[in-house]
Amino acid sequence: MSKKNESFEALGGALIVRKKVTEVLKVLALQSQKRLENLEENLAKAMTDEEILEAKESMREERFKSWLIKEECRTVAVKGAELTGSLRTANTIWPTYMSEYTERRVYMDRAMAACNVLQDELQYIAEAIYADKNKFTALVLEIETLFKKIKSVRQADNRFLKELKDNPQKA
Repeated sequence: MSKKNESFEALGGALIVRKKVTEVLKVLALQSQKRLENLEENLAKAMTDEEILEAKESMREERFKSWLIKEECRTVAVKGAELTGSLRTANTIWPTYMSEYTERRVYMDRAMAACNVLQDELQYIAEAIYADKNKFTALVLEIETLFKKIKSVRQADNRFLKELKDNPQKA
């Protein structure tokens, strides 16, 4: 497999990871919405003051979790877009000059950093919100594999170093 194909394979993997992360968060958001609806029904059925207080407290807790899920969705969406965008941009740079090599490497570094943030966010969500930790673990491991693939492509870019020209003089 050529290094160029490996680079596109990393981009394809990033798109798949981004989609999977979005799907997991969508399920969490829908589950939270359903729990809120059920709690509202429980509040409507509550008879005693104690039942009303308990239902209200549960609703407050669930609203907070729902808010947290939305915030995490925003963070993860931004990092997912950064991951795929950085890889796509890096793939458009075929270095002839050292400055182009450095720029390509910076975009690869950004993609790797986005992988790290996605892993951290997913681990946080799994601990902070009721979630199937096994589903998150598999996704975190998939992101780790993607990180290693991006790192491998970045290391393979060292092949350009022998051929690079000095930066052109601007007239």
